[in-house]
Amino acid sequence: MHIKKAILLIITFLCISSLAKSEISYEKEFNETQFIIESQIQAFLDENAELAYSYAAPLIKMKFNNPQEFMYMVKNYYEPVYNPKQFQFIDAKYFEGAIFHQLQVISQKNESFLATYSLIQDEGKWKISGCAVYPMQKQSI
Repeated sequence: MHIKKAILLIITFLCISSLAKSEISYEKEFNETQFIIESQIQAFLDENAELAYSYAAPLIKMKFNNPQEFMYMVKNYYEPVYNPKQFQFIDAKYFEGAIFHQLQVISQKNESFLATYSLIQDEGKWKISGCAVYPMQKQSI
C-alpha cells in the first residue's frame, strides 16, 4: 500500500514538474512574441515598411507584392495598430502551435480597441500571421 502511494506521489510530482517546465517555456515564447509585436508597431510608427514587413509570416507576405503594399493595407485598414496613442498587452495563449496575444489599443482619437495577434513559427522564428482589431464598447480615459 505504501509503495502505491509513493508511486502515485512520484507520478504526481513529475506531472506537476513537467507542467511547470512547459509554463516556463511558454513564458519565454510569450515574451519573445510580445517583443515582435512591439517591434512591428514601432516600425509602423517609424514608417519603416521593410522592417514592419519582415515580421510578417510567409502567408501574409504572399498576399502583398512588396513592403509598401503591406504598409498601405495596414495604414488604411488597421489604423489603431498602425498609429496607436498607446497599447498594453492583456493576455497571451498558446494553441495548436500558435501564440495569440490580446492588446488593448488606444487610438489617436482616444478610442479603445481590442487587437488579437496570431504568431506562428517559420524556420524557427516567430512571425505575425494575423491581426484582428475590434472596437471596445467603452471609450478610454
